[in-house]
Amino acid sequence: MKIAWLTDLHLNFLDRNSRKRFYEFVSITKADLIMISGDIAEAPSVKEILIEMERELNRPIYFVLGNHDYYFGDVQEVRDEMTQLTNTEPLLYWLPAIKPIALKKMIYLVGQDGWADGRYGDYYHSPVAVNDSRLIIDLFLQQGLGKKQLLKQMRQLADTDALQLKNKLHEAVDLGAKQILVITHVPPFKENCFYRGKEGTRDFLPYYASQATGNVLLELAHEYQQIHFSVFCGHTHAKSIYKPLTNLTIKSGQAEYYMPDIQEIITI
Repeated sequence: MKIAWLTDLHLNFLDRNSRKRFYEFVSITKADLIMISGDIAEAPSVKEILIEMERELNRPIYFVLGNHDYYFGDVQEVRDEMTQLTNTEPLLYWLPAIKPIALKKMIYLVGQDGWADGRYGDYYHSPVAVNDSRLIIDLFLQQGLGKKQLLKQMRQLADTDALQLKNKLHEAVDLGAKQILVITHVPPFKENCFYRGKEGTRDFLPYYASQATGNVLLELAHEYQQIHFSVFCGHTHAKSIYKPLTNLTIKSGQAEYYMPDIQEIITI
């Protein structure tokens, strides 16, 4: 089985013809399925672009959302839309809305969006301002109440997703998994968090990594040392690979605006 891993496509920045050329490029790989680790488009267009991709590629697409996919939207409304899409479209699967997917015998796929949680780096002294708190309604409303309230909202989103991921990983374990592929958007470790080719600074890290997700992965990998956990993420637009344990590997993908690409063809 061949899997095409894509991330941080930002397809809303491209016109229809440019998107079509990208779909043709993906089709040439003859991948059996597609997995996307977030930032497909933005809230007003992500549904239509996913349906367009489904029609053009005509193969299963398993995806999580990134922060950009919530831009100009309300978190719960976007989630509801993705759940409905998963229930109505035959080849589109938002992974947080479904059970672990059996790819092959004892190999499963799970996914959760994931959110930066301000736990890495120095949140309160960071001068960094990201678009999330201006363009995602839930975060914008909390930002207006101060930095402490914004952090509380960031952590609530991150911790909720991390708990859901933990539950899905346990489901896959109970199904007899020997390998689990995990898709998430935000890097779970600071070692996967690079900015312009350099490791993230204390100012940068609070908004670009999720310690909550990292803790879940470490806990499960320690508990089930006979299972290999392969994690694929995006968000920082910088390629990295980190192996904190012998059975836990995390890869982040390279990306450029207006230049969507295939990160890797994975053979299982």
